[in-house]
Amino acid sequence: MKRVLRVAACAILASPLVAFAQSPADQIAEATQVLPADLRAGATVVSYDQTTGARTVLRAGTNFIECQPRMDDGFTRCYNKALGPRRDMEAKLKAAKKSDKEIQDAVRAALKDGTLKAPATGMMAYRGYDKRDRIQKLWVMSLPNATPESAGVSTGSQRDDALEGKGLPWMMLPGTPGAHVMIPINPAVKTSTISDVASDPITQATLPLPEDLRAGAAVYTYDKATGERKVLRPGSNFVECMPRGDDGFTWCYNKVTAPRRDFQAKLRADKKSDKEIADAVAAATAAGTIPPTPFGTMSYRLYGKKDRIQLLWVMSVPNATPESVGVSEGSQRDEALKGQGLPWLMLPGTAGAHIMIPINK
Repeated sequence: MKRVLRVAACAILASPLVAFAQSPADQIAEATQVLPADLRAGATVVSYDQTTGARTVLRAGTNFIECQPRMDDGFTRCYNKALGPRRDMEAKLKAAKKSDKEIQDAVRAALKDGTLKAPATGMMAYRGYDKRDRIQKLWVMSLPNATPESAGVSTGSQRDDALEGKGLPWMMLPGTPGAHVMIPINPAVKTSTISDVASDPITQATLPLPEDLRAGAAVYTYDKATGERKVLRPGSNFVECMPRGDDGFTWCYNKVTAPRRDFQAKLRADKKSDKEIADAVAAATAAGTIPPTPFGTMSYRLYGKKDRIQLLWVMSVPNATPESVGVSEGSQRDEALKGQGLPWLMLPGTAGAHIMIPINK
């Protein structure tokens, strides 16, 4: 299984250079299908000549994404335009009959000497496939050198579940320059199976998590009068959860953000307003009293009713913009309520920038 997953991960970065015979209009439509609808019309579409590696622009775009039509491996790919020079270099090396290892070594050397610019952290790539033996719609977020502990994301493969349309995001190649989060986009669901009901508070608190993180998650609450933390169950992994609150939400977080939440709880117990709390947190972060939320950190939110997104994962990407990470800021809230939402970026360009990942299942 590990070999299969590694091959799948490499396929995201290394693509064949020849597309099936189609009209340019058909190639463009197919190449951009994996994108959210608001990015499709503005995406550049390119192909590469198999014998020379020369780039052909099938359509010049107006946004920050470019796509390649379906290749002879069956995949379509879209990525941030910032990766264009790297794709051009890989295409020419491929045309020169270089091996995959030779191409990878050449790219690493070019990144090291500055010939190629290193991609921004958090850059999203998109992969489409039209058969059932692979994940059909897959988004991939690059988080170089991230680990499960730093990002708060499981490494338990969701490939088989994703093939059944029930996949959750997971991390591959943790702790390496190629570390990335796989985000399978499940098809629309007719009936949601999501529930926030469980037999006891500890079990209930961990429901937002993938199953392999639940048993090891810490569970806690806060005393409303004092803001003091009350530990209901010590944990053994990097996640901690709170049972369903008065607002109907159940939350799980990376433990690295605990000082921030403890600080907020005490301010809330002192009857501070939401604005006062936000201002105090911003000031404490600037002063170094509490650590900032690391880029790529995941939080998990569960809701039991149909009037909100029921299962939502939220990735913190401080100061990210649509251009830097290649993610649309077009809200998917209404689509997510129908069980067919896609990830989108909120609060772009700010310290609170984050990617909303609705889980359709």
